[in-house]
Amino acid sequence: MTARRDLLSGSSDEVSARLEELSRELSQSEHAAGTRLRLLAVELAKRPNLRVSMVTYDSESQELEVRFTDDPHCEPIIIDRDAGGENCQITWDRWLSISNSRDIGTAADMVASVLNTCARFVARP
Repeated sequence: MTARRDLLSGSSDEVSARLEELSRELSQSEHAAGTRLRLLAVELAKRPNLRVSMVTYDSESQELEVRFTDDPHCEPIIIDRDAGGENCQITWDRWLSISNSRDIGTAADMVASVLNTCARFVARP
């Protein structure tokens, strides 16, 4: 499977137009299900500290790739969506050193911090 990665930048209207252009080859059902993912991409692209790209796979599906603009070597966060487009999944492959006691403590702090952040932002009914 081949992938095409397109950086999203500009005003919200420009990013929206670019996303529609990148999505026009998708099937009608894929295009409709990706509506909220595209809205999320526009919102993320507004943030000057983030670099947002749309990744399109053989014109069949799309996901977002998000990085910090000032740290291009940091692992990106990948955002995919479910089949209906109602939920997104965030994936982050982050390697942490655990080679000594200090590194183990740092890794534990980071994991706890990520989980704490997730708990605070969980959607409530």
